[in-house]
Amino acid sequence: NYKFRTGIYMIFLSGIMLPLKAAIIPLFILMKKLGLTDHPLSVILIFIAMGLPSTIFILSGFMKTIPKDLEYAARIDGCSDWAIYRRVVMPVVAPAMALVTIYNSVPIWNDFFFPLVFLQNQKYRTLPLGLTTFFGQYSTDWSLLFTALTIAIVPILVLYLFLAKYFIKGMTAGAVK
Repeated sequence: NYKFRTGIYMIFLSGIMLPLKAAIIPLFILMKKLGLTDHPLSVILIFIAMGLPSTIFILSGFMKTIPKDLEYAARIDGCSDWAIYRRVVMPVVAPAMALVTIYNSVPIWNDFFFPLVFLQNQKYRTLPLGLTTFFGQYSTDWSLLFTALTIAIVPILVLYLFLAKYFIKGMTAGAVK
């Protein structure tokens, strides 16, 4: 607990209300001043900024549901702060972590707009940008496009399959009392 906890939390939550695409011109100017245009780090920083508000909202909600008695019991058993975090908190919060991972990964994986604006070099193209090569001025290679789209689904599908049991628990947590 600290003095500005609620204020900082509200600042992060205000990020949910502001669509980052509305601030594309200031973002581009900022990245240009930082020398990060046409560099993958620019898109990575933007994706972190996009995912941080919802991540904080979801994880703080889950963290508030962890009973203090679990921490006290672990302290009595002789656990250090790190051991409490690793052995008590993380297993309880695993469904929320899976939820946040999938919730943030899908829009980032599918994003077309920010890589289009910030990455001009061919070697930094993301998958959605790469798929535009199948569209021609006069024709579209539909068979290659749909094959590439099918292959593009695989990483997110594998991620979901690995995290499915935690994801379902995270989505339904608190639904039944």
